[in-house]
Amino acid sequence: MNTVEKTKNIFERKPFVIAFAVIASILWGSAFPVLKITYSEMSMAGDDLYSKILIAGIRFFLAGVLLLGYAFVTMREKVKLRSLRDFGRVLLLGLIQTSLNYFFFYIGLANTTASKGAIISSLSNFLIIILAHFIYKNDRLNRNKIWGIVFGLIGVVVVNLDGGLTGGFKLMGEGFMFFSVITAILSSFMVKSYARTIHPMLLSAYQLLFGGAAMLLISLNGTYDTLTMTPLAGGLLVYSALLSAVAFTLWYTLLKYNKPGEITMFRFLIPVSGSILSAIFLKEKITIQVLISLISIVIGIVLVNREDQNKVKNQG
Repeated sequence: MNTVEKTKNIFERKPFVIAFAVIASILWGSAFPVLKITYSEMSMAGDDLYSKILIAGIRFFLAGVLLLGYAFVTMREKVKLRSLRDFGRVLLLGLIQTSLNYFFFYIGLANTTASKGAIISSLSNFLIIILAHFIYKNDRLNRNKIWGIVFGLIGVVVVNLDGGLTGGFKLMGEGFMFFSVITAILSSFMVKSYARTIHPMLLSAYQLLFGGAAMLLISLNGTYDTLTMTPLAGGLLVYSALLSAVAFTLWYTLLKYNKPGEITMFRFLIPVSGSILSAIFLKEKITIQVLISLISIVIGIVLVNREDQNKVKNQG
């Protein structure tokens, strides 16, 4: 490790950045089989949107409570937001990052194919990398990033080849998926800005708390007579809350100290890790498409992050 690397904190050192980003992406990917099993255990119909919003609300609100409790134990008096401005910021982030994003995502996904939903959702990754070029002077597009985006796109398309990429456009389907992309992009740049003055753990805790509470309010319009709660469903719900708390905190901290255009590439691992974990826990097949997709995405990540590695060598 050279002198430049030694002066950086753990969230700026490339090996740890890669490890934390991969961990966060795998945690988010694990939500796919976890939620499928949870829905099955609770006898939830596939088109029961209010039940899904209820479960998401419980998941995120519980994640916020757990994270805030941990912050209170480790940070004590620092858990308080310093001003009304900070309160407004985390409230706005919670509404956009959690409430609106997942609201549009759940409804949109229910009204389009899984493959089209996954591909449209992945657009946020491309657009964040591209927009970062115009927002941050140190996060410019270059040949490596462009090729990285291409390999990422190939990975997303390949992993969804069997899902039926039919034509057509519905506002409540593909339209809402595009709205979820917009909220994902907005929240990424909001986190980068807000994390300068608000600790990433608190930013994550409060936005999950407020966002989850808003989803619980929305879910009051539903009826849940047919839902059942089994011990397995309860345990998986707690796990999904924990994975959200850890993944969001890791991601927010990484965004604070690193370039959004480089960190975002790791999010392409989410659908692939979801497919692999679904194969392990749901006995779904690991197809050749999944393996090709994983290789393509890894190549893209390496390309996007190669420039900084060279700079570090030159500075050493």
